[in-house]
Amino acid sequence: MNTTMSSLSPIRQTAIISAIAALLSVAFTGTVYLLFFGVDDRFWPAINMSLLIPWAITIPLGLHMSKQRYKLVGLTNRLKEAQTKLRDANKALEQRANFDGMTGLLSRDSFFDQLELMRVDEKANVLMIIDVDHFKNINDNFGHPIGDQALILLGKVFRKTLRDNDLVGRIGGEEFGVFLPETSAPEGQIIGEIIRHEIENTIFEPCHNMRHVITVSIGVTDIASHHQRAAILGNADTALFTAKRRGRNQVVLFEPGMRAKPRPVHDTVQNLKSAISHSNFR
Repeated sequence: MNTTMSSLSPIRQTAIISAIAALLSVAFTGTVYLLFFGVDDRFWPAINMSLLIPWAITIPLGLHMSKQRYKLVGLTNRLKEAQTKLRDANKALEQRANFDGMTGLLSRDSFFDQLELMRVDEKANVLMIIDVDHFKNINDNFGHPIGDQALILLGKVFRKTLRDNDLVGRIGGEEFGVFLPETSAPEGQIIGEIIRHEIENTIFEPCHNMRHVITVSIGVTDIASHHQRAAILGNADTALFTAKRRGRNQVVLFEPGMRAKPRPVHDTVQNLKSAISHSNFR
């Protein structure tokens, strides 16, 4: 009833309220008059007055109140619409913050945050970093929109190949991270080979009737209980660098003693300091 009344215009609301008040006034006045005086010459004038007075009072008062109620209902509806838009905007912001807009995979920060939540120190866990080989050539030869299509295609391959509880995120331009919970390093290497083989055999046609074979290099490392994020990422990155250095399109499992990826500026400065310290230059 309240919803029905709220949806009516102020004039209709006033008319309904006034009619109800007039009927109640007539019924009450007629009943009381009959009980005390019976039907006489003043009965009908009294009934007429009981009918007119509620209309005279409720019409201006009801019209004012109905207008205020009508405004309040409109304000409430606008507030609900604003709240709905705000919730949708918050969901969109959360989606944009947690997921990569192009591939639909986890964003870098969200990937590593969920990795820390899911890793179980008592059990074996694996991190792999996957980098697309010669991705710059795809952008240079076919254009960046075609390169974007290649990344979207890789996202579909990851979702099709990996388990439901595995994490996969886009952690760089053409670089992806995969976290395999409760997985040993040898098992992770096998899964990496499955991913590499699946990507290499996925049909990608940047132009009509022109197939381009996409290959990836994958670095795999197990996650020890004492490893911090930087160490884990460094080990996986070292294994990836080894895969690139050995010719790409392969999976490499991190082993202690592997040659780490050089850092151009840092290594140049260190080499310069070492050369100066061992020279006679003053």
